[in-house]
Amino acid sequence: MAPFDVCSSSTVVLVIERATNRPIPIVTIMTGRAPENFDMSSVEVDTMRNYTYDSDTGPTTISVASRIVHMEARRSRFTRALTMCLFLVNWALTTCSIYITVLVVFRRVNTNDGILFLPVTIVLTIPALRILYPSSPPLGIFIGKSRILKS
Repeated sequence: MAPFDVCSSSTVVLVIERATNRPIPIVTIMTGRAPENFDMSSVEVDTMRNYTYDSDTGPTTISVASRIVHMEARRSRFTRALTMCLFLVNWALTTCSIYITVLVVFRRVNTNDGILFLPVTIVLTIPALRILYPSSPPLGIFIGKSRILKS
């Protein structure tokens, strides 16, 4: 799941007593605890559904009180902010590295070698730091979604 994706699920719940085929009223439906770094939300709506069962006299349809439960899971704000910060800092450092390289190669500016290695090491270190974050999406998730040149 990417940082800005939303997973949603809807289901209809109705309870029928098997022996008598009578509906059992549903008071509420509880969703489970949200996984780490996710925000969960759920909405319940009371509805009426037709339920058909096979009785001794043939198929019988009754109207049954049911509930529709709509659940959504999305990454927490902190997780989205951290992912975007890492993404933007990584691109800023990449741009800085390219700029320094262009200055050194084309303008023949004399610079200290440490200045050249600093941005490169940071750009190579950020993906490793990102992997350490719990529930982090796989590397390369934005490859193919952001393009500099039109294809």
